[in-house]
Amino acid sequence: MQTVCSSERCNSSECVELTDREWSVCNTICSSSEPISFAQLRHSTNLHQEIVSRTVRRLAIHGLVTKVDGKYQGKCDC
Repeated sequence: MQTVCSSERCNSSECVELTDREWSVCNTICSSSEPISFAQLRHSTNLHQEIVSRTVRRLAIHGLVTKVDGKYQGKCDC
C-alpha cells in the first residue's frame, strides 16, 4: 500500500491509501507532462480496461485525478 495526498500541505485525513495497481495508475497519470488518454493509460500500465476504469473512478472521487477534454490529468504528487 502507498499513501498519496492531493496536495503538498495536507493532514493525514486527506491522504488516500492506494494498492499497487492504483499507485501504478496514479503515478502514470501524475507523472505525465500533459493529460493522458484512457488508451495510453491502459497501454502504459498494462492493466485490463475494467481495472483501469474502476481505478481512475476511485482516484477521481478522492480528488487525485481529473478528466480534461476526455483525458486524465493528475492533481497529486505521487
